[in-house]
Amino acid sequence: MLTGRSRQCCAGIAILGAVLFTGAGLAQPDPSSIRPLRTAPAEKFTVNAGVRDWGPATIAGQTILAGGPTGRGGLFAVDMLSGKLKWTARPASINGSVSTPPAVSGNLVIAPFGAANPGAVVAVSLATGREVWRGPDPAVGAAVAVHAGLAYVLSKDGNFYALEAATGREVWKVAFTNKRAVCASRPIVRDDTVYLTGSVGATAGDDSQPAGDHLFALDAKTGEERWRYPGVVPQMRNGVCLQQPVVTADTIFGVGGHSLHAVDRATGRERWKPVEVRRPVEGRDRSVEVQGLVDAGTVVVGMSSGFLIAFDKASGQTAWEIPGQYKVSSPSTAVAGRVLYFQGHPGASPAAEVQGWIQYSGGRPVVTAAALPPGTLHALDLDTRSILWSFSRRTAEANWPFGSVTPVDGGLWVDSYQALVNLQ
Repeated sequence: MLTGRSRQCCAGIAILGAVLFTGAGLAQPDPSSIRPLRTAPAEKFTVNAGVRDWGPATIAGQTILAGGPTGRGGLFAVDMLSGKLKWTARPASINGSVSTPPAVSGNLVIAPFGAANPGAVVAVSLATGREVWRGPDPAVGAAVAVHAGLAYVLSKDGNFYALEAATGREVWKVAFTNKRAVCASRPIVRDDTVYLTGSVGATAGDDSQPAGDHLFALDAKTGEERWRYPGVVPQMRNGVCLQQPVVTADTIFGVGGHSLHAVDRATGRERWKPVEVRRPVEGRDRSVEVQGLVDAGTVVVGMSSGFLIAFDKASGQTAWEIPGQYKVSSPSTAVAGRVLYFQGHPGASPAAEVQGWIQYSGGRPVVTAAALPPGTLHALDLDTRSILWSFSRRTAEANWPFGSVTPVDGGLWVDSYQALVNLQ
């Protein structure tokens, strides 16, 4: 089993999920308790901090925090009432990109800077943006999670670190293998357990544990392993890179390959056999990629290029679906109350994967529609499955898709071209 401190049994990990934080009353609200935006929205204001792209945002009181993943990057704090920029943090001598949600612990904001070398996990003052400490160089795509005074992050050196949130001091670390392709994911902390996806090397003399990807549950205080999924890998030759985890009271749902998985939080065992997601694509039945997985009560909802799909939590089977044209690289899915927000064109005829080519099935051409432009956000009533509203905006670069959606009471924050937009 993996242990805490400096045990070097396995080096390079990948971390998973949504960022959860609990310091100083700054916990992100439960999506089911947020009052949804049910009527056609209007832009209350936009924030332009001189960056084209924005990463996922985090709410801390009346401040919204988000980073810039491209160009000069940076971390930005915006007053949610006025839309005014409070501060910008671009720590010296490191790469400034921030592509994952910042975390908040007490009066500090902790973010992983650096998609390229050199980078660092940096803690800044929530009030001023001034640097307080910096830690290890984070892995590409890594996020920070915080819990009970500790901050957790994957580093490029292959170690998964637990740092003292107030000082950056190392408390423990666990090493995974960095000799395999990184399974891009992020840590989640619940009930003193850290859930993360990691790659491990083969265990000498133990054929039941070959090299592969696993979902791990570690003790949040010590780093000791509680379980791994899949526990025995041979039936899944390289394990499973479980991405987009949705954590409920007793289950972790996630997509591995083209299949939906459900893992018992207490034991790491399957609740039901993985369900392969297959849909018609250009006249043929194929396994399809699913992105944008979110918790929507009795179902989890994800998106393929041709369907918005709700999976029943009890079985993994399709509860309902809405055909259309969707862009899996920018699903913009989020839930507030009983409303689902998503991006795409529900009801549209399927588009060819490659535009301008004639596709054939059984010797006959398959009729496909032209690809519709991205950049339309919708609100769906989860009880009636009716569209409440649709919204798009003009951008300097035409048809720019929306990015991450952050619900707040009666409104949304969503990133667009060169703007963080507040919708009310």
